[in-house]
Amino acid sequence: MARSDLAFARARRAYERAHVMSGLRGIALAAALTALAIGLHRTSNLTWLVSALLAATLGALSWRGGSWRRGALAGIFAGLPVFVAPVVVFALGHGGHCPDCPMPTMQCLLTCFTTSSLAGIAVGTFAFGDASPPRFAAGALATAVCTGLLGCATTGLGGALGVAIGLVAGSATGWALGRRAAHA
Repeated sequence: MARSDLAFARARRAYERAHVMSGLRGIALAAALTALAIGLHRTSNLTWLVSALLAATLGALSWRGGSWRRGALAGIFAGLPVFVAPVVVFALGHGGHCPDCPMPTMQCLLTCFTTSSLAGIAVGTFAFGDASPPRFAAGALATAVCTGLLGCATTGLGGALGVAIGLVAGSATGWALGRRAAHA
């Protein structure tokens, strides 16, 4: 093998190693969010399904790199308020801990929808600051939905629908606002 072939092979291995390590960091982040979800929310079979989906999504998008990776991390940050909001609302409204709630309240469902809409607006708006807005937005929405579902899916189907509809509607609004600002 020529020296240039060896150098190319070494550079290629380093490149692949960096991508694999980034994917592993994404999976570790998903594990940390799952542990936090277990401590803050009621745990069900849906929690484990969403956790596995979040780990797979974060691992794949982090491994992929570029706008996908940046969007995935932004989606985690956008989904955190949705993840934490039901706990705060329940603690302030009922003086208890979210897992102690026997039945989700309308207040929790509205909180999931409202925070998801605001997170979606942020995702849609910030997507225009990236080199590839569609990839950034897709990665951010995928991880924001999973992160939000870790918190709001414990309130049942209404909370899960609130997250999905809120994020999609909010991101469409943010996308329209960002597009209008970009053309102004």
